[in-house]
Amino acid sequence: MEALTGKGAIRRQKRVERDALTAVEREKRSHEICEALWRMPLIQEARAVYCYAPIGSEVDIRELTDRLWAAGKRVAFPRVLGAKKADMEFFEVKSRRELAEGAFHVPEPVMDGREPVDWKGAPVLVPGVAFDVSGARCGYGKGYYDRYFSLHPELVRIGVAFKCQLSEELSDCCEETDARLDYVQTERYCYSAVDAMFYEELVEKISASRRFGRAPGIECSAAAMELLDHPESGLSFVHIAGTNGKGSVAAFLREICGKAGLRVGLFTSPHLEEFTERIQIGHTQIPREKVLQWGRAVMEVNHRLMASRGINLTMFDYCLAIAVLYLKEQHVDLVILETGMGGRLDSTNMISPPVVSVITGIGLEHTEYLGDTIEAIASEKAGILKHGTHAVLMDQDAQALDVLTARCRELAVPYRVSGSVDASGYYKNVNYEIGMPGVYQRKNAAAAIEAAQLLAREGYPQITQEAIAEGIRDARWQGRMEIVSKHPWVLLDGAHNVHGVTALAQSLCELGAGAKYTFFMGVMADKDYEEMVELILPLAKHIYTLAPDSARALSAEKLCLLIREKGGSADVCKDAAQLVKLVHAQPENEKCVVFGSLYLIGEIRQRLKVI
Repeated sequence: MEALTGKGAIRRQKRVERDALTAVEREKRSHEICEALWRMPLIQEARAVYCYAPIGSEVDIRELTDRLWAAGKRVAFPRVLGAKKADMEFFEVKSRRELAEGAFHVPEPVMDGREPVDWKGAPVLVPGVAFDVSGARCGYGKGYYDRYFSLHPELVRIGVAFKCQLSEELSDCCEETDARLDYVQTERYCYSAVDAMFYEELVEKISASRRFGRAPGIECSAAAMELLDHPESGLSFVHIAGTNGKGSVAAFLREICGKAGLRVGLFTSPHLEEFTERIQIGHTQIPREKVLQWGRAVMEVNHRLMASRGINLTMFDYCLAIAVLYLKEQHVDLVILETGMGGRLDSTNMISPPVVSVITGIGLEHTEYLGDTIEAIASEKAGILKHGTHAVLMDQDAQALDVLTARCRELAVPYRVSGSVDASGYYKNVNYEIGMPGVYQRKNAAAAIEAAQLLAREGYPQITQEAIAEGIRDARWQGRMEIVSKHPWVLLDGAHNVHGVTALAQSLCELGAGAKYTFFMGVMADKDYEEMVELILPLAKHIYTLAPDSARALSAEKLCLLIREKGGSADVCKDAAQLVKLVHAQPENEKCVVFGSLYLIGEIRQRLKVI
């Protein structure tokens, strides 16, 4: 047989093969497909389903449609509207009598004043001519479904096909505009596109997930845990919230627990260079094959949540669920769990009362979600506190600390307020050597010391004073006051808000009294970047500005102009590659500081490894 060389050839060939089925064969196979679709948890749990009216030799799903109506589910069918409007929309139909022949002789909903539906998360049964097991689809060449899915991305797409319609060559012929399916159901098997993904494809799909969900994170993660049979149960946690310092406190505690011989899991975000940094046991990152294994399971659950409740997991939800599944499988002794941006409604807050809860310094950040005052944000962070936990509250401004202590008293949560390791290394009459540079690490270390002492008292006696001291000394945290080169001297710091930049400026002053630095700065537009500039200007010899790789990034040009308006010396750096060249061009005795968004720090850190 002549080799197939393109989508058109595949379309012709598969139509011939599909048309070759006898009427009896089509009826039998259509029945088998309808039975398989009906048994899918996605369909069983769905409140509404997008269907199609079959024509010609397509899989006949009328049997399934009747069962959906009988089960009380809402059903919609597509109607072609023409090029001057949206190409195609779906309209709810309550019986087959509401369909009439329309475009291309396809039965369509009659237009009697009904409005198109937008059932976010609902499964869509998609006809076509050719399919492959990775979700590629070839329709009739008009592109109606491709365009519809581009406008309605939050739907679960299920291709409906006879086995003879599968093509191994189709995926190679598809273009970016060709919408991919999530499943392809044939007579004998349901092919899941995620099962055909490689690690890189899965991580890319997770990373492309929406940043904020329509439902609160705690609701999304709790629903996912329920469908995953509650892998979080039986795990013991240290839960950490706050505006700044969460990662450093987690790093100190990870090291302390490791010195004590505990098998400790760590969940943090974001990653700097590699997705697997987010989930670790000790210092060992989750293997890629485990990301793939558990990521597939979570994606399947996400499809069920979309169909049944309209919930679509965010990237953070995905990462958290993968972490919990993996750490439960690995039987860790303790999980150090860092919240995302919030507390009360944060995805991590679905856990039972942790052994210890830590709340670090609180500042104004994400005000559109958490509130526009310190008290409001502190109240959100205090939401991680639960009766049955023990709390460590970092010493801070009274308006935040008063909210935190009041919450502890309300819930009868025993708490202690952590102070700061002093400049000579003493904390409560014990001398510590802090391995991580930066003035602000003294407060982070103190919070970790207090948390470790509580853990020792609450079921982890192997955490001795010696383990605590060694952990404080040996802990490291990438991208936080991290020196990556000495000639020239280059320091990376993920200070991305006013609170963090204040700490960075204080640390730089302590490192070299009166020293001036060449800064490379890239921040998000939703931060108080004007105040950040004012904090850095007294230390700056020159500032290069660049935009992090994010839709939320502040433009390098706008930041550069602001610095110049405030009397600073500044130039635009077009990208990370140019930044590396500029660093290479600095004199050996120059002191360079790259700070801002952690996305920027991760990219620069990877590139500067060549220095």
